[in-house]
Amino acid sequence: MAIYLGNIQFDEVEQYYGYRLSEEDKILWEKYHNNDASLEGMESCFHCFDIPRCITVKGEGAKEALLKMFTKDKLVSPKGLIQVYEVKD
Repeated sequence: MAIYLGNIQFDEVEQYYGYRLSEEDKILWEKYHNNDASLEGMESCFHCFDIPRCITVKGEGAKEALLKMFTKDKLVSPKGLIQVYEVKD
């Protein structure tokens, strides 16, 4: 059984993931970020972990939001790979 730690918030993304997100990204973050690691309670959402460095995502809207937020041009301090896991209902 894997253990996941952390609940990365918008203002911590650069520190933990190395991406400098914009104010436009903050709108997407607020719409799709789920503080609950189980991703329950929202139809389309994501949750970001520190250890291991990964993101779980559920639903097409959240996947599209992640692709818009985490672009190459916003990477300012590489911290290593971020694994993305899709959760199916």
